[in-house]
Amino acid sequence: MKLSTHLVLLILGCLLPILTAQVYSQVNLYAERHEQLSGLVLRQAELANADMSSIIDNVRQLGAMAGQLPSVRSPSVRTSGQDCTSRLTSLRQSLTQYRFLALYSPIDGTLLCASDGTPPELAGAQAAWLPDLLNSTDLRVGQLVSDPTQRSGFLPVAVHMPGIGAGDEPRVLVAAINADWMQKHLESARIDRSPAMAHATMIVTDRDGDIIGRVPDVHRSAERLAPDWMRGLINHDSPGVETITGPKGRTIVAAYVPSSMPPAGMTVINALVLPELTADIDQATYQDLLVIGGAAIVALILAWVAGRRFIYQPTEALLQAARRWREGDLSARARLTDAGSEFAALAQSFNAMAAGLQAREMERRMQSSFLEAQVAERTRELSESNNRLQVEIAGREKTEAALHQAQKLQAVGQLAGGIAHDFNNMLATVLGNLELMERRVSQAGEDWAGADTDRLLRLIERATGAVTRGGQLTSRLLAFSRRQRLAARATDVNALLRELITLATSTLGRRVQVVSELADELWPAMVDPSQVEAAILNLCLNARDAMPEGGKLTIRTTNVLIEPGSRRHAENEVTPGGYVQVCISDTGVGMTPEVKARAFDPFFTTKGPSAGSGLGLSQVYGMARQSGGSVAIASTLNEGTRVTLCLPRAMNVGATETAPAAELPELPGPGVQNELILVVDDDHAVRQVTVEMARDLGCEVAQAAGGEQALALVEKLTPAPKLILLDYAMPGMNGLQLARALRERGIGAPIALVTGYAELSEADVAAGQLAGLLRKPFTIRELQGLLTQLRAAAETGTLPCLESGLADR
Repeated sequence: MKLSTHLVLLILGCLLPILTAQVYSQVNLYAERHEQLSGLVLRQAELANADMSSIIDNVRQLGAMAGQLPSVRSPSVRTSGQDCTSRLTSLRQSLTQYRFLALYSPIDGTLLCASDGTPPELAGAQAAWLPDLLNSTDLRVGQLVSDPTQRSGFLPVAVHMPGIGAGDEPRVLVAAINADWMQKHLESARIDRSPAMAHATMIVTDRDGDIIGRVPDVHRSAERLAPDWMRGLINHDSPGVETITGPKGRTIVAAYVPSSMPPAGMTVINALVLPELTADIDQATYQDLLVIGGAAIVALILAWVAGRRFIYQPTEALLQAARRWREGDLSARARLTDAGSEFAALAQSFNAMAAGLQAREMERRMQSSFLEAQVAERTRELSESNNRLQVEIAGREKTEAALHQAQKLQAVGQLAGGIAHDFNNMLATVLGNLELMERRVSQAGEDWAGADTDRLLRLIERATGAVTRGGQLTSRLLAFSRRQRLAARATDVNALLRELITLATSTLGRRVQVVSELADELWPAMVDPSQVEAAILNLCLNARDAMPEGGKLTIRTTNVLIEPGSRRHAENEVTPGGYVQVCISDTGVGMTPEVKARAFDPFFTTKGPSAGSGLGLSQVYGMARQSGGSVAIASTLNEGTRVTLCLPRAMNVGATETAPAAELPELPGPGVQNELILVVDDDHAVRQVTVEMARDLGCEVAQAAGGEQALALVEKLTPAPKLILLDYAMPGMNGLQLARALRERGIGAPIALVTGYAELSEADVAAGQLAGLLRKPFTIRELQGLLTQLRAAAETGTLPCLESGLADR
């Protein structure tokens, strides 16, 4: 850096404190104005929120007043609500802020009566926003609803009206506040009209960000939805003020009272553009800066003239010598006529430095040749290491992709397993009650007509069949989620496909031509037939959807032998051996590379949310991998898709055949066994139906709702229970933990597990010293078989092997 430049910097350093003081003053003034504006906008937002609270509180008072009217709380309003309708219409006409008033029953959602102006779809409680309001136990503000019959919408508010006298059922009054009235109210009730707040914008939204009212309303033709920069202010926990960047990069001070504050469900936002209010401060600052800048420019000019006269000319001679040195001429020397000046001393130092550099240059050239040889050797080693690293990275990426797919399927599996567990509890309750009804109908007296009995038995039989199909559905969900073992056995895939093609031909429609090319002497596959059938049917339906104008669907089977290290081994990612290959190809629209890469992702679909769940191909992938095989997709856009299933070959066909289950004996009548059974289940409905079944089989039953209650009850039972039935999934202490606790307390009665959870292992059952296992939903005959098994265990004093029971279920 030149000395003249240093002189200029020195002058600027003297001016720096003045500039700093001016900037500091401006910053303090700006911060003070900002704090004042923040307080003003927050106060206005809080006052507007208080105004909204009073409007909502008027709805509460309206509900209290309507609850006192005889025509509204009369029990006859459910059958004839004309008086109630007239009364609500009169109230609505006197209160112009309401679009309509409607009275509902929160028990069944029935519209009891309504004023004029009520939309027709509310009569059947079909509106999506209505159930949430009917579940309210006090007062609840809904979401802004658009009314297609009018230009503006309305804000529904529900008030719970408890019954006054004994036997009175509660009511819910829904009052729809007119959005236009709310807009006009905000304009007329604007609190602060000072010049500082003249440019402020007041916005009231519901909990989803739909704008209920805006002052001033300059966007009547725009969408009634809060902008993205404002939506982050809606769901805060407490009121506050934030400085944010709005549209066009403008700084906005926004005060907010969130929807979590009363009135719950409404957010008040007061926004103010900051630059419009700090223009006077900025103008004064600019004037001060112009004066200081002019003085700085004059000082800089004087410094530049002095530096050129006394500094630039001497240094130019030194620079000429330095340029020659930079170009490689180290023999050049700097010469100055003024021998007594400081620059002459610098010239002598530079000349000495040039001589030293000339000597070192010779030494550097000798070392450079040696270093170049070493660099070439290191470069060759790095190239070899890089090649090895690229190979390892490719393998790792492939492994990470497979792990990512497995993690996604595991997440879906956890969801499906949880749903299946809860669904099994409901099915167990329904199935048990149906069987108890069937037994009661069979034991009916002579006053029952035979035709009535037959008709009830047929209805019960149909409902029982539906529950059985529901149980099969949960089994498939558990199999898909890999929480239940597949019932794999040697399967003739060709025979399965012939039956499926007959069904698919009529299902796919006339536009789709189904062609089968089934290989002769096809090996049997070790798979679950029902799961394979569901997977192939999913693929056929996907192929049909890919051919909206019709096309050709080809199903081909072949035997494939995969050798170790072969190309098929690398593509299919399976162990070497024999496989049955099922290829399903279509002439449809095909897939893009992006869609093909995500085809097996759970919930990924190109059909839209109303046409597909996105689980079809994920289920196919899970079945194939769990069976020990693989699935691959080959697709070209506008040319078609081919999906190839690779299923493991069944080497031992006879080992998979199972003997038919022995028929259960006839159910005994009441009062045969007279033994005490302890039933423990946290689900009240399942526990009650299990107790009724056991009593119907002639047993005395004690029951508990959890582990701690069961341990306390066992100590009090006299005599001790002969048999114990435990549910697995219970809060606090599960069934296996409870079984171990009972054994530690010396309870030797046989214990069985009754559960809808499918991920129990044989080690878990053995650890709990269990004598039986029963899957939900179960029939009374299955319960009878379990009790017989437990009695046998009690007589022999040994625990039976549960391996077959676990495998069958």
